[in-house]
Amino acid sequence: MGYQVQENIQAVHHTGFIVKDLDRSLDFYVNKLGMKLQMRWIETAEQCDTGMGVPGSSLELAQLVGYGVMIEIARFIDVPGIDTPLSPRQIGVGHVSFTVRDLVSLIAHLEEQGVKMASERMIVPELKITWVHALDPDGIRVEFMQFFDRCEDVK
Repeated sequence: MGYQVQENIQAVHHTGFIVKDLDRSLDFYVNKLGMKLQMRWIETAEQCDTGMGVPGSSLELAQLVGYGVMIEIARFIDVPGIDTPLSPRQIGVGHVSFTVRDLVSLIAHLEEQGVKMASERMIVPELKITWVHALDPDGIRVEFMQFFDRCEDVK
């Protein structure tokens, strides 16, 4: 029968992003989104070379937890990260998505906090969902989705 990958992989552990300023990103994810800082550490240039295949730089990392997910953010220390704005159509661009109870009030709260929305709120009654994309300080898309029990409740 052969190797069964489903018998080996257990779960998603975390998702990660490279950021320009770790403290600025921590402010966003902790103070604006309410996640908790679990751990912060430095990986040496040797670890970065071996573990990531990126020679010549060390990394400063932080793990954030909340809402059933772990997000790892990292900043290159010795060699700056490449700070080129990415199109949402760029192959490989990702996002993190959270489900919410009240999307309209969350959007208002985030905008009061200076968080920029990347899109207008999308409403799809036939799928019983509404969502919006916000931008973190580095332009990483953070999606917020609200699900409804009935089509007519989507507003």
